[in-house]
Amino acid sequence: QAESGGRASWLSSLTGGRWTEVGDMAGLNEQRLFQPDLCDVDIVLVQHKSIFPAHKGVLAAYSQFFHSLFTQNKQLQRVELSLEALTSQGLQQILNFIYTSKLLVNSCNVQDVLNAAAVLQMNNIASSCQDLLDTRSLSLNC
Repeated sequence: QAESGGRASWLSSLTGGRWTEVGDMAGLNEQRLFQPDLCDVDIVLVQHKSIFPAHKGVLAAYSQFFHSLFTQNKQLQRVELSLEALTSQGLQQILNFIYTSKLLVNSCNVQDVLNAAAVLQMNNIASSCQDLLDTRSLSLNC
């Protein structure tokens, strides 16, 4: 671990003959997207046949659903979800938010994001999406 500007960062993999420094979540997001073998859990949407590699600790920190699940099942390496309310698009946006603090919500995905947030017990996101729907704040162009 290296100290950078008063905050800790991890040194990432050797690139081009030298070590590069990345923020903690940026490095974990890169693992999730490009090195899934370094993740410790797969989230599987059974009906969509989609697999999302992730880190249990990260998911548990953001989602009460995952926190409860991983606390009760410490050895769990695969979570199969077969709820009709969960779509790949909704879950992908939630995972992007967890790892980047950025949430892309538009008229085409707001209901999917709301459903995923509700299932994963991420109440702030769910209520924000519901507010967008209630106030008709999104244009209806998909």
